[in-house]
Amino acid sequence: MMAGTACSDVVTPATVDRLAGFIREQHPGLQALHLRAGAAQAQAEATRRWADPTLRAGGIGFADRGPLASEEGDVALGITQPLPVFGKESAARAVADAEAKTASETADTRFRVLKRDLMERLIQAALLNRTRALIEADLSWLRQALLHVQARQASGSVSAVQVLQLRNEVSETETRLRLQQIESQDAAARIHRLLGRPLDSTHGAWELPPKARPLTYRPEWSRQALSEEPRLRVARKLSEEAEARVEATRKSRRPNLALGLDSRQYSGDGGLRNGSATLSLTLPWLNRDQYRKDLSRDRLRFDAAQREVADLEAEVTLEIHHWLTRIEGARIRAELAGDTLIPRIRAALDTATAGLSAGSGDLRDTLELRRTWLEAESKQAAAIADQWTAIADLLLTCGWSDLPQDSIPTTPASPTR
Repeated sequence: MMAGTACSDVVTPATVDRLAGFIREQHPGLQALHLRAGAAQAQAEATRRWADPTLRAGGIGFADRGPLASEEGDVALGITQPLPVFGKESAARAVADAEAKTASETADTRFRVLKRDLMERLIQAALLNRTRALIEADLSWLRQALLHVQARQASGSVSAVQVLQLRNEVSETETRLRLQQIESQDAAARIHRLLGRPLDSTHGAWELPPKARPLTYRPEWSRQALSEEPRLRVARKLSEEAEARVEATRKSRRPNLALGLDSRQYSGDGGLRNGSATLSLTLPWLNRDQYRKDLSRDRLRFDAAQREVADLEAEVTLEIHHWLTRIEGARIRAELAGDTLIPRIRAALDTATAGLSAGSGDLRDTLELRRTWLEAESKQAAAIADQWTAIADLLLTCGWSDLPQDSIPTTPASPTR
């Protein structure tokens, strides 16, 4: 993390991948999910295939008119072992395995979502950094303009109202800069929270990436998303878990079979007097209505899980188009600002500034052009941030670590052009 934030760095998927290791190693919420997944796996491995046997021991007393203890035996010993012959134990193991897979998938999904959140927060921090740089440049321009106007005031060519107007602009801009610095500190704290680091850790400045190239939808992207979208993967595991529970409940209606061995010995010489072997069978048919209701309950839950999977599949297909639309819309806005508005406004601003320096320009028009230029620069930066925020969601939906190779943007000299 120190190497990644010691100096200014452009936010890219590769940068996020480099920092994601800190999430896996230090994020307490993710660690908790991994521990729960480990516990679920241990629970699955600990599921008994054979039930514990039952030992019995006791003594038998005889009346005076009864049989002799030496003939019948007065010590009773026995053991009963339930037999796994009707599949109940294997069904319970299948349920435990399904729960372990769901817990593992939940932890993996949480990591991928946190990785997406990290990219979005880095983009937000980079946008704040870009905005702060614009405010600083604006403040420098205003201070120079104020010095120039104050020098002209001494000669009487500038009114006190114009000087007051510039002073107010400087004060308001200084305040905006202070507020922007506070927001940047809050954004940095949120990043450190994701990385599991102290909130007051040192950090460098993040820069916006260049606007991404146009993306063309391909049918395989939807197929990729249907197999990799995190919520859908978890929903499928929950469906498999519900299906395993249905099978376990269906087998729970079967009787329990147990093998018993009993013996009688005489305490006087320890000799065996008689023995017996038995098979015991429970009678679940007396509760058939309750078992049928249990099965109906779990089948309804399984059907609900399947419907949730189908709903998410339709939603994921729609989300692909939504993110692509948002990415393209943001690219068009950034292109309009960077290629058309900013150069046009900048040329007019340079002319107005030169006129103001020569004493022939109008201060109000120059300030208005300055604000228009700052607004265009801010819109361009916001559009790029919005584009890459949508790209972060697209990467999460499709399970990508980066955009397809033919859509990776090239890095120009300026981080926002």
